[in-house]
Amino acid sequence: MPTFGGCQYTLDREATIAAYRMAASGGADECDCAGCRNFRLAREIAYPPTFLALLDELGIDPLKDGEVYHNARMSPGQHQYGGWFHFVGAVQEVENSSPVVLCDGFSAWMCRASAPRLSSLKGLLVVELNFLAEAVPWLLSEPEMT
Repeated sequence: MPTFGGCQYTLDREATIAAYRMAASGGADECDCAGCRNFRLAREIAYPPTFLALLDELGIDPLKDGEVYHNARMSPGQHQYGGWFHFVGAVQEVENSSPVVLCDGFSAWMCRASAPRLSSLKGLLVVELNFLAEAVPWLLSEPEMT
């Protein structure tokens, strides 16, 4: 059984791929706040290759997050964001689960699903994959959020 950060889970990759194909867009694409608009521009920089490889392994479309949120400006031009995705499967054990540092300033962890999910995943048993990105650049030409 696969594990990630101490979390044992099952995966139905084909069902996950099918659900993401049915989704028109993700949460960050449906919001027009400055934080989401900036994240859309910085997404390719924000997600490290290791996270993109994990998303691919799970069958998740990296452009269709459940939600992304702006936490804070860490320093001029650098912002902290969090967010999540879901995949079809189940969490088997979470007692020893902890965030996995995928690169400097980026971590991810799995848990039982509790956050809002894409409509194409509603009604399905899913696992939540959360992330925290601590150095997302501010790419909008408008003033930075604080």
